[in-house]
Parts: sequence; C-alpha cells; structure tokens
Amino acid sequence: MKSLLVLTPRYPYPVVGGDRLRIYQLCKALSANYRLTLLSLCDKHEEMAMPLPADGVFSAIERLYLPRWKSWLNCAAALPRDISLQVAYYRHRAFRRRAAALMATHDGTLAHLIRVGDAIKDLPGTKFLEMTDAISLNYERIRSTRHSRDDLRSRVFALESRRLRRYEESIVDCFDHSFLVSEIDRRFLFESRPDRLARVSVCSNGVDLRTLPYAFESAGRDIVFIGNMHSLQNLDAANFAALEVLPRVRARSPATTLRLIGRIHPDEAARLSAIDGVQVSGEVADVAEAARGGGIGICPLRLGAGVQNKVLEYMALGLPTVSTTMGLEGFEARDGHELLVADNADALADAVLRLQGDRALAQEMAIAARSYVDAHHSWEARLAPLVARIDEATDGRQPPSRR
Repeated sequence: MKSLLVLTPRYPYPVVGGDRLRIYQLCKALSANYRLTLLSLCDKHEEMAMPLPADGVFSAIERLYLPRWKSWLNCAAALPRDISLQVAYYRHRAFRRRAAALMATHDGTLAHLIRVGDAIKDLPGTKFLEMTDAISLNYERIRSTRHSRDDLRSRVFALESRRLRRYEESIVDCFDHSFLVSEIDRRFLFESRPDRLARVSVCSNGVDLRTLPYAFESAGRDIVFIGNMHSLQNLDAANFAALEVLPRVRARSPATTLRLIGRIHPDEAARLSAIDGVQVSGEVADVAEAARGGGIGICPLRLGAGVQNKVLEYMALGLPTVSTTMGLEGFEARDGHELLVADNADALADAVLRLQGDRALAQEMAIAARSYVDAHHSWEARLAPLVARIDEATDGRQPPSRR
C-alpha cells in the first residue's frame, strides 16, 4: 500500500465543520488506498493532549505545538518584509524539519492550505496543495465592503490581500497539482495565466447524508443559521440576520425566532442573545438535533469565498433555504427550485416570509434540495477526481526508503 503524508495547520479533531471537515473527509477517502501519516500544528495544549482517534483514518499522527504568541510575533516580523501574514502566522522551523524528514519516507505529501504548503514548497518530492478557497478573494471582498471600509481589521485585510494574492498565484508552481472548491476562486486567481490554470482543479465540498437526516417540519417557522462564528464572514452574516433580516420578518411574523448554531465567542453570544427573537445555541454535538423543528435555513453571506457547507447542510436536513448569491458560489442549485436567492435585507425577509406562509412550496423546495445534494454533493463523488489525480501522480514514483 502506498503512503501519503498529510500536513495540516490545525488539528482536524474533533471534526466540527469547515476546513476540518473537508480535510477529514478527504483523508477518509484516501485512507482506503494509502497509509496516511498526519503531521499537524496545534495552538492549544488541550489539542496536544487529546487521545488519538480510533477511526482508522491515519496510521500515525504527530503534533507540534505552535503557541499563538509566537504566531503573532511571526506576523509582526513579516509586516515590513512584504510577506503574507497568513503564511507568516504558521511558520514553524521544527514543523518544516519534521515534514522534510517524513517526506523522504512517503510516496507523496498533501498540504492542507497554503499555511503549511509554505513549509514544503521548495522541498523535493511528489506533493499536492489543497488550497480550499482563494483566501485573497475573501480579503478583497472584506476590503471593498462599504460597511467595513473604516474598520482597522479591514485595513489589515487590504494590505494582506495584495500580498496574499501574489503568493497564492505563484505557490501552485511548486506543487504537482493544487485544488480549490469553486470555479470562481480558480478563475479569480488564474484566469490570466493558462499555464497555472491547468495546474489547479476544482473539487467542491460534499455532505454526509448519513449524519444529516431529512426532517422537513410542516409547522416550522424558526430561522436557522449554522456556522462557525469565530470567522469574520459567519459573524457578519449572523449579525446581518439578527439586526437587519429578523426585525423585518418579525414585523409581519412576530413569533419568529432566529437560532444561531455554531462556535461563537462568549461576548458575541451574550450580545446577540440580548436581541429580541434570537437564540444562541453555540457549539453543539449534533447539528441535526439542534436544528430540528426549524422552518427555514438562512445563509445571508456578504463576505467570504468558496463553498458554504451550511447551505448543503440545510438542504440535506430538509430546511427550505434562503441564501445570498455569494452563498451559492460553487453550487448548481437554482433559485426558485431548490432554494430562494435574495441579496438585501428586505428581499431576504420577503423570502423567509414566503416560505413561512406557503409550507407546500417550502416542502417542494426541501424535497428538491435533498435530491440535489444526494445527486451532486456526496463526498465520495466530489472528492473522486482529487483522489484520482493523487493516485496518478504517485503511481510512477520510486518507492521511498523506509527508515
């Protein structure tokens, strides 16, 4: 059996969604034909002490501690040097040394995100870069958004987006092949460079229907938002839903509640919980159970890039969905068939009220949406081209020395 080294900037356990979910599902698919070794950075002592998982995905797991204070020092040193802060934050000499040693005994290496791709970009060997999103596109959208233009954080993003885009465009030259989740991200970075465009494939996200049972609620009225609100784009979407969309809905449907499900800072949870009609669940063990009884799933995304797992989760769970256009990037779902699309607070509220008031229509959309994710977004189908590309590149490699 061939061997593959997997590098991650964050320990992928517990598998709670987002980037961790994607790399876990990818490794799960690869583990059928590869012995996988995981080398991961951790920024918490709790992660270093976690028991090793017994799921059989990885044959070996190694963790290296990178304290946050050291990451911030890395960023401070990078500011005057025209180095991407996203890359500088995760630089760790011991990680690079250990990765180099392990690469010599594996048939190939998969780096998850440019954060750790940077550590091996100039090292020999068969290697792949799982970029996921065009992070610079996300930063550019934050920079250009009117409501955040004067925010200190957005000014940092403006500086970083220029550095990061140059880095993202060039790093793919160092890898056998790279992967993104959306054609929009791929075109944003590489449309003007056909030579690089050919080195990057699009493999969208999937959904595990076994863990997300369909449960349309005919009497459901609550609005459900699922997302890691530690991220700026999800926190912005949650704020937008709570402060702009929900009051417009409650003006005509006073009993409506907005449920916010996912990781959130305690201060943000307290602030949002104080808003009439908002319930904050925080991080939960079972998203499907937390969303049970909800009437509509909402994705009022205004910032960000890539594929939104929350939309796939709503569709799988039988939650008729309302999304902004940005929330649909990377999908082929159709407005008016599998979901409703709206791009401002009034239109989003109108769409929610429409689905509240016509539950027959809501059920039709829920059924169509579940069929859509079943047909188009199983993890196995979405990741098959990526796995095939890695198989092709590693098949002709000379067996590594086993030390």
